[in-house]
Amino acid sequence: MSKHVCASGLLVLGLLAASTQAHASGDSGCDMQPGLHHRTYASCSDLVLVSPGNDTRLNMLLLLADRGRVQPAMVKNETPAYGSPVPAAMLSWSALSDAIGNDALKANPDASADSGDTDGASGRCVSNRDGADRFRQALQADSSLSANERSLLIDARAKIAADCGHPEVTQALLNPLPDKMQSAAGKAFAAYLMSAAVFYGPEPGAALPAFKSLADVKQPWVREAAIYMQARTDLNTAQLNAFSDYGSFDAAKVDKTAVARARDGMQRYLKSYPNGTYAASAKGLMRRVEWLGGNDSAAANVYTTALAQPGNGAAFVDLLNEIDTRLLPTTQNGATKPLATRDPLLLAVDDLWRMRLDRKTEPKLYLSADELAAQQSVFSSEPALFRYLQAVHAYHVQLQPAQVLKLLPASEARKGMGYVEFSAQLLRLMAMDDLGQPGVRDGLLKLLPLATRNYQRQTLELALAIHDERHQSLDKVFAADSQVRDPAIRRILLENVAGPDLLQQQAANAKVPLAERNVALFVLLYRDLVGGRHAQFNEWLVRVPAGAKPEINNYDLLHPTPSLGVFHWTGNDKGYACPALSAITTTLARTPSDPHANLCVGEFLRLNGFDHISLATPAASDSDWRKKQQASQQLGTTPLLFPGKQNDRQSIYLRVMADANASSDDRAYALVRAIRCYAPSGNNDCGGDDVPTAERKRWFTMLKTTYKASHWASSVKHYW
Repeated sequence: MSKHVCASGLLVLGLLAASTQAHASGDSGCDMQPGLHHRTYASCSDLVLVSPGNDTRLNMLLLLADRGRVQPAMVKNETPAYGSPVPAAMLSWSALSDAIGNDALKANPDASADSGDTDGASGRCVSNRDGADRFRQALQADSSLSANERSLLIDARAKIAADCGHPEVTQALLNPLPDKMQSAAGKAFAAYLMSAAVFYGPEPGAALPAFKSLADVKQPWVREAAIYMQARTDLNTAQLNAFSDYGSFDAAKVDKTAVARARDGMQRYLKSYPNGTYAASAKGLMRRVEWLGGNDSAAANVYTTALAQPGNGAAFVDLLNEIDTRLLPTTQNGATKPLATRDPLLLAVDDLWRMRLDRKTEPKLYLSADELAAQQSVFSSEPALFRYLQAVHAYHVQLQPAQVLKLLPASEARKGMGYVEFSAQLLRLMAMDDLGQPGVRDGLLKLLPLATRNYQRQTLELALAIHDERHQSLDKVFAADSQVRDPAIRRILLENVAGPDLLQQQAANAKVPLAERNVALFVLLYRDLVGGRHAQFNEWLVRVPAGAKPEINNYDLLHPTPSLGVFHWTGNDKGYACPALSAITTTLARTPSDPHANLCVGEFLRLNGFDHISLATPAASDSDWRKKQQASQQLGTTPLLFPGKQNDRQSIYLRVMADANASSDDRAYALVRAIRCYAPSGNNDCGGDDVPTAERKRWFTMLKTTYKASHWASSVKHYW
């Protein structure tokens, strides 16, 4: 589980990583999905659209923001070292928790101690150091202690803090300390320390009798702490065997009798000390009590109360993490029934999660339209949220955009609208677009000046770009008065969709930022080269600065900064000799089928790391990858607007192999390189469709027989 940091008042939203929380359905990687139609969990691609694809904690955050509980603050996306840039509209919960948690540990290693003691397995040592600080403060506040007593007690507590969980510390403190105390307060503090040493040892339940004996002492801090620690000891006893060494939880191993004692003890403490030193921690631990007890309704009520309370950023993030992993049903935990709550916020979040489940694989948790309709009374105080949930279900589950328009009739948006209202406005426009209705683009533009809450404008820019791409109006995205300003959105379109006219326009436009001009020029040169537009390539090659240096051993020639200098390739005089790239393309501009020049294009691509460049992703509209991406209407997945076929290395070799006019030496080298496309794993490393092993065997046989006189014939010993 991620750790968190305290923030003053506002929650800071982070970006760019994947969630590992169970209810978030996260994974260990991050697959950016820059789209609006997230019907399944979209790792690191969350939006401020309240939707099924969001991490459940982000949906909670957005609903709480509408209630004034918290406001997501703007955080700039980092540019990844490799791969496509990330649009500013896309969020990630895990990055938030990581960023907040790292700062929290620097500021206070025990930041979570008073937010419910939420560490997974024990809940003891996490608060040990914080407990030592409170103990020291209590000693300083008691004037009846002598300086020697205070010093001995502080030293003893420090040993517990340093050696939490080690039984030898307990044994060392059991006997000598009380005998060294002279005052009644000193003896009470010493007795408390002996109990605490047992609690932090391997058998925490053994401390319970000692804490009970201290519940009536005169020293006020010891008396309060002992009452609190009785309940906490019972709680740790209840869960002691329920967690494995690796943190996995087994509800069947919870001691329900100890849970009941812990519940009574926490309630006793809070009744006696409603504003006590440990009141915040006791309230947080009540959430754990109800969770361990398996009382779903009571647990939901405790969490509902907690959500309504003000608190700092660390406690708030911990609370949402708890709700995600403990309260909301998860398929990973074998849940067979929905969340038991009548709180509209929690029910809405659970409904959204259930909307992404498959009816066949999760029949008990799948949310039907009838079940959702039956919840109307729960949302009697929030009818707009209920209508929105019904519209989301109609759109994402029933796939009925026309029903969305009935549920969300046209209405004037308000400046500063909340996230649910913003989501409803955008969902209506998405449904209109699916139905082919006019006015969608105008509707998006009208929302722009009204979308003043954080990330709303960025989301509208993404929506505008996707709309224009789908409607073959890419020029509007790059017009001088374009409202799509996010560099990442523009770059994704230039790399994946743009045709030659648009790329030339952006590469030559001095008013365009240099970074965008360089991207446009790199993409243009690459696509001209592999698309056989060699005269155009030479025309634009002169725009590459003379001093541009190629990146050596660069894993990604395009990201984060295009390596324009690579196009100044001077050729190769080792192995298969080739002249400079400019000479190669000059030859091909005159004679496109020239075998040697084509093979030299292959050498340029091979030797300069172009095999795995993102631009080489198949652009054919019938590829499986494209179909999946287009179905979810992600940015940059419509067919490439560049004319002609984008050649890969394998296609170059196949053409030369079949060219009767090619020399024997060139055909032999084409065979060698085609065979090596599959080395050493047997997987195609040169692009294009995979060739069966039998065909590769035929290539090898041909090389060794028909072209055995070529010196290339001896360069491969087998085929892959």
